Amino acid sequence: MAERVFCIDLGSEYTKVGLRRDPSADGQLVNDTGIEDTDFCYPSVIVVDRSGPSPVAEFGKKAAGRKASNGIEVKSNWKQDLFTTAGPDEPTATPLETFLRSDDLTRLAGQHGISPAQLGQLRQMVTAARELLTSTGIRPVNRAAQKQDYAAALAHRFFHWLRQEVLRECARLPSAGLNYADIPVRVTVPAFAHGADVTTNPGCRLLTTAVTNAGWRLHPTLPVVTEPYANAIGVLTEGRNATKKGKADYGKLFARGPLITAGKDHAKYGPYRAVVIDVGGYTIDLTMLTLRPDGLLSTDLDRVFDVAQKSVPLGLSALDARVFAVIPPEKAAWLRGQAWQDFDGCRVSLYTEMKPIRSGTLGLIGGSGPEGNAIRECVEQFARDIAVEVQKFLPDFGGRGMNELILTGGGAGIPVVRAAVLAAATVGGRSFIKVHGPELKKEAGKLVNELDARFTRGGTAVGGASLYFEPSLAGSA
Repeated sequence: MAERVFCIDLGSEYTKVGLRRDPSADGQLVNDTGIEDTDFCYPSVIVVDRSGPSPVAEFGKKAAGRKASNGIEVKSNWKQDLFTTAGPDEPTATPLETFLRSDDLTRLAGQHGISPAQLGQLRQMVTAARELLTSTGIRPVNRAAQKQDYAAALAHRFFHWLRQEVLRECARLPSAGLNYADIPVRVTVPAFAHGADVTTNPGCRLLTTAVTNAGWRLHPTLPVVTEPYANAIGVLTEGRNATKKGKADYGKLFARGPLITAGKDHAKYGPYRAVVIDVGGYTIDLTMLTLRPDGLLSTDLDRVFDVAQKSVPLGLSALDARVFAVIPPEKAAWLRGQAWQDFDGCRVSLYTEMKPIRSGTLGLIGGSGPEGNAIRECVEQFARDIAVEVQKFLPDFGGRGMNELILTGGGAGIPVVRAAVLAAATVGGRSFIKVHGPELKKEAGKLVNELDARFTRGGTAVGGASLYFEPSLAGSA
């Protein structure tokens, strides 16, 4: 177990770090100044400046304000490259092999007097070399592997920078003899279906290796938790931690809301379910926690809830790609060329407010004409696609029991997306006695909890640092 722990929620766009300073201390977000709602969000973008004699990496807000140009590389959305896999059509083809098989090379060979036999011999030689590498245990370097390796190198540099930033912020916190540099870390990862143990995912292994190589010490017993599960715990506990007789006090952790009511009288109020839907930059994370009849009395972490969870690579970056494809190429290039912090503002205008933006000499992007209609259709189709994933994930439990619905993530702030998720969650008579999320409208007879940015954006980091995830302290109500 660990009495204290950090939790890193590496987001495709923003990274959040949660902290539990003592077993019964409430979880908090590092750099949560209260001045701005999202001070605790560290931009995940990385800039590599190659304009000087040697490459220089920049991180955080400084990197988020840079534009790509000659010698300036802006690396965003690199998290998804950590978890990338080769396509089914070319599972192990390297760029060289793809070129050697291409019709383009055949035409070039003919132009330069190279016979088909000679070209065939060249192809056979490369194939033989590849088979020799495979027999020695060396994996062929395909495009996916190249991206993955580069993302792992970026991750190492990023986590080294992040550790310095976190320890600098922690120096402002009450110390009482604490050495924050010695506190272990837990990392959250997508819940991709890669076997029962999420740590077997190659991307997960690369992530934890990058964290440890950057100087962090992994949690001794539970170094990794899934993003959907951590997010659900973060929102349901609101960061509360409490102990009773040396064990986690579930009664205080989950003190507010229907969970405790259903847990104490399952026959009358059960079953209890919490459905958490997070629309992020890279994935949509889906979770359903169903409280077991004796869950709050369990001393086994794995017996409190039945957990269903899934991560689908359908986040805001996928919406961006769709929009880039339907607008003129020069306008798409202009959007791609914006500094990350400015592009985030463009998203708000185009997706949330459905308003056009000015693109310098290129004029408006969006608006009331065909271009604006095409962008709106992209947003609406994106919302429909998410709704399909929600319906596929949720069982038909109707209105039985006490059910809560929780919406988080940057995408939940887009009205069209939020409405589609709410509608999909209630298909087939499913009903919820309480709904949590950003910018929700109060309706008669329904309990609504408007979440602030600490939980719409930081719930996973807070939840991952929760006492709930300390197996040796599993307690009861």
